[in-house]
Amino acid sequence: MAVVAAGIEHNWEADRLRLTSTNVQLTSRTIWSILSDILNDFVFLILGISLPEVARNVTQMGWRGAVALLGVSVLIYVAMWIVRYAWVLRGDSPWIAAFFGDPKGDDRPFFARLFAVSGIHGTVTLAMAFSLPNRIAGHAFPYRNELIAIATFVILISMVMSAIVLPRKLPQKTEAYTMADLDHIRNKMVDYVILQMRSQIEDHAVREALTDQLQSQKSNRLTVDRAQTTANYTALLSETKEVVDNFLHCDDVNERYSPEVVNLYDRIFQRVLVESKRDHLGLRMKHTIKHWKKELFWHTSHRVITKKQRLRFHAAKMADNPQYSERVETWQATRDALLALNSEVMDTIDQYLDTVLTNRLKQKHSDNDFVYLVRRTMNHFCAHVKHDYQKSAAVVPDILYVQAFQHEYDFVQQRINAGYINQSIAGVLYTEINQAQLLQLQQFQGTETRVAKAKALLLGFVIN
Repeated sequence: MAVVAAGIEHNWEADRLRLTSTNVQLTSRTIWSILSDILNDFVFLILGISLPEVARNVTQMGWRGAVALLGVSVLIYVAMWIVRYAWVLRGDSPWIAAFFGDPKGDDRPFFARLFAVSGIHGTVTLAMAFSLPNRIAGHAFPYRNELIAIATFVILISMVMSAIVLPRKLPQKTEAYTMADLDHIRNKMVDYVILQMRSQIEDHAVREALTDQLQSQKSNRLTVDRAQTTANYTALLSETKEVVDNFLHCDDVNERYSPEVVNLYDRIFQRVLVESKRDHLGLRMKHTIKHWKKELFWHTSHRVITKKQRLRFHAAKMADNPQYSERVETWQATRDALLALNSEVMDTIDQYLDTVLTNRLKQKHSDNDFVYLVRRTMNHFCAHVKHDYQKSAAVVPDILYVQAFQHEYDFVQQRINAGYINQSIAGVLYTEINQAQLLQLQQFQGTETRVAKAKALLLGFVIN
């Protein structure tokens, strides 16, 4: 009785203080769930271990004693069934109505029968029966074996009845959604959030890094049509190349950049993206071999190995040869103009692909992976122009992840209000967002802790 009273008080307090110390409550619920599972498993473990002993005791009682105990167990089970059925059928408290429906509804008798037959009854009774002493006042405890046998029979009867009745009474399980539906909604959510975040991030490297991270939320590898994705990728890549070509030859670009810079960029563009892969691979190998031969000959002839030696060599040559200095300045100006033009091309590509993605979302398309494949191809080309192959990925500030998760929450809530998605899909998406946000916060806290420790160690080192 003390344990039951403590359990009732614990549940009431936990419900009343649901939003107080949420971190503590989450930990408490997890611990109690583990302990509850362990104790339940322990009860059934004891039941399995005790079955041979119960069988021997029942055998010693004879078949009449066994039938009598079985009859008593059946009567107890029927009495429990009637009490549970009547409690649900006649209960009119608000929380009973919230769980089992309207008391006067047609479904209440059906739910009452399900509740009466569901569950395994007698586990607490069996635990109490095992807690009885073997002897009391020097004599064997009366009816201890009989009580254990009755509790065991009640448990077995409840297990058998629920296993037989429930599959026949319950309707066939129907999924509220399919994996294709979930992938469709999730993909649209990720694409929507990516567009929202890209519009507010100016740094191209951070923007692309966050896009790749958010894109990893998609898990439609089993439902994606790879043939269609390849066809869409080829078509969009061709359209993007045409957009870049039109941009390079527009009047505005020709007014701001010299023909040498535009033609140089156009040659790089044609060689890297327009020519076939086989020709491109052959040209790259030919260019690489020629480049390394030239570099090897130059370093050997001038006896320049390290970077400092090369800088000193060029500085001395620029001081002694004015024409060489002019050529270097011209080359540097051309390179700066080429990089500026490359930045404008990146912005043009981003704007075009963002527009394509926006239009596809308006048309309710979710198979947009090919847009990101084209974006990755074009980013690789622009990095090739800059000779910018970063060994480490750009660092995305944690606040951007928090904002992205908030956009995901807003997307799901808007679709629920519009009746576009059901509560089942929303629950799955909310769970995924919560888990991703919790993981990100844990990583952020861990980073802060490591930084704080590093600062403390550095400060201690400086003081010492």
